[in-house]
This record gives sequence, C-alpha cells and structure tokens, in this order.
Amino acid sequence: MAVRTLVVSLSPFLRELVRSVLEPQISLDAVEVLAAREFVAERIRKITPDLVLLGLKEVETEAEADAAALQLLAALPNARVLVLAHNGESAWLYGTPGRRVTLSDLSVAPLKDALRAAFAPHSDQVGRD
Repeated sequence: MAVRTLVVSLSPFLRELVRSVLEPQISLDAVEVLAAREFVAERIRKITPDLVLLGLKEVETEAEADAAALQLLAALPNARVLVLAHNGESAWLYGTPGRRVTLSDLSVAPLKDALRAAFAPHSDQVGRD
C-alpha cells in the first residue's frame, strides 16, 4: 500500500527510520518535505496527503502535539497525522479530530499495526487512548 505523505519538521533520521520499519507493508510516498510548520495548513489542503509525519521539538509537550495535529486535521479531516517525539521514543497517531492512539516506547510492530488499521477500509478511526 502506497501512502501519500507530507513530512513536517521531522529529522531525516526519524523520517528514514519510520520509512524503513513500515516497508514493505506500507510504502511512504513523500510528496513534500517541509523543514518548518509555517504554512503547513495551506500546504496540506493543496497536496491532500493521506498521512502527515510531524516532528516535535524537544521542548514541546503532549498537549502541544494534540494542538498541532488537530490543526492539521481541521485543514484536511481525512488525513492521518503521526506525531513523533523529538527523540523518537513516543508517537501519537491521530485520525478524525479527537481520536488518537498513543505509541509509547515506539517499536516496529505497534507502529505498523496502528498505521495498517488507520488505512484499512472503514477505519474511521482508531480509538482514543
């Protein structure tokens, strides 16, 4: 399955790590890579990705992750947003506004399972944690 992906403020290391653990089951087609979040809401509307990979800064909290993801989902409600902590230890997968899955102690199997479920037919959405 190929997933159109917008990458935002995510280090090349984490981007490659996510891509490598998901393949071959899920192939990320990076349609655009943005170094910063400025104008991301406008870009997401124009390129209509299936998935947004969003990197957090070291000082950002889980509440800030929620706010950033919900802003993107408001711009494109059908997208999924995977927010990754700056160190890659935690991640949150957001679907329809108000729904998310927490992937703490991020490892390959839970990440694959969550994304597979998020893109399965009738997956509108994964449950809130």
